Amino acid sequence: MIRLLVHGLGAWFAVEAASGRYPRPIAVGLTMLVTRLGAPATAFAMAGYGLKRLRDAGAFEGWRGLTPGPRRGSASAQRRRSRRVRSTGPG
Repeated sequence: MIRLLVHGLGAWFAVEAASGRYPRPIAVGLTMLVTRLGAPATAFAMAGYGLKRLRDAGAFEGWRGLTPGPRRGSASAQRRRSRRVRSTGPG
């Protein structure tokens, strides 16, 4: 179970690095680390990168669970927002 977690975590870092989240030297280092982890991490990384590209292209827009929707917040936060006095500006 721990090995699966390590492979999944390494694959997640590789996908994030490939998407441009980290500078190039860090991305290359993370990619080298994933290749050292072996075939399961590489397979997870390939699948994750493919899913990320599909999501960026809009393939999952109709699915409710994969696209983040507007957050409603807690009931107490909604009450605080409704109690605030909103000013229209100076004057």
